[in-house]
Amino acid sequence: MKALFKRVSTWQPLKDFINFYKSSELSLSSIAVAYYLLLSIFPLLLILANLLPFLNLDTDLILDVLQDQVPPQIYEMSVGFIRNILENPSTGLLSVSVLAGFWTFSRALATLQMAINKAYEVSQHRDFILSRIIGLVVGLGLMILLSLTILISTFGQVTLTFIHDHIFAFDNSLYRTLQTATLPVVIVVVFVSLILLYFVLPNVKIHKLRYIMPGTIFSTLVFVALPNFFGVYLGRALSQMRDFKLVGSLLIFGLMIWFIFIAKVLIIGAVLNATYQKKYFGQIETRRGEIVGFIKDIRK
Repeated sequence: MKALFKRVSTWQPLKDFINFYKSSELSLSSIAVAYYLLLSIFPLLLILANLLPFLNLDTDLILDVLQDQVPPQIYEMSVGFIRNILENPSTGLLSVSVLAGFWTFSRALATLQMAINKAYEVSQHRDFILSRIIGLVVGLGLMILLSLTILISTFGQVTLTFIHDHIFAFDNSLYRTLQTATLPVVIVVVFVSLILLYFVLPNVKIHKLRYIMPGTIFSTLVFVALPNFFGVYLGRALSQMRDFKLVGSLLIFGLMIWFIFIAKVLIIGAVLNATYQKKYFGQIETRRGEIVGFIKDIRK
């Protein structure tokens, strides 16, 4: 037993993993990423609220559903506000919300990028222009896609059932098809998004895609498996709540914990990738600073 423990403790990949893990500053970095992700929810909600009037939704039908689902006191206080949102769009507020959402998401992405670079033990991402153009635009799009996919995997079944039971009772065969198709679509989208995310964000020359497969596979399995349990638990907990303020507080707290968890999984995935690349390639090289060099790295 002692011999086995000694062999494991002196195994070079394990030592590399521990070193990369320590350099990533996982706890601090994940909290910072989660903080900006949580801030981004509020402008995203404002964007959604300002887009709803353009969908020509039946306001009375939505209010009837809310009246059946929320306490009477809450409904009386919010009915005027909800009707105003659904019937009176505000383009000025929409523009401000888009800018605020872009800023908070870009800050979350920049913090995640710094953590991943720390995990690889490399300097900050290329030059300023390349970091903003490629790192933010591509990475921001992937983060939004990944976040939406994770939310769908977490709350998709609950939302689909709610729509089918209370808003639009579409055909049962279509309902079953959508239920069964959710998971495969989520797996593919998450897997592809993570490949691109781990390839674009770090200031590291990725010589082959297999060098980012360990972190991609690990993160995909976690994001696909655990959100279902989280969604079921949260749905049951909220169904037993009657205090609207308590529900809101618990929801915000739950989202913060969930975002911290997401950030930690992504950073640990980068640590796995760094460990794998160092084991099988022998060294970790930074990318060239110029845009042409980055494009050449993509073509390889």
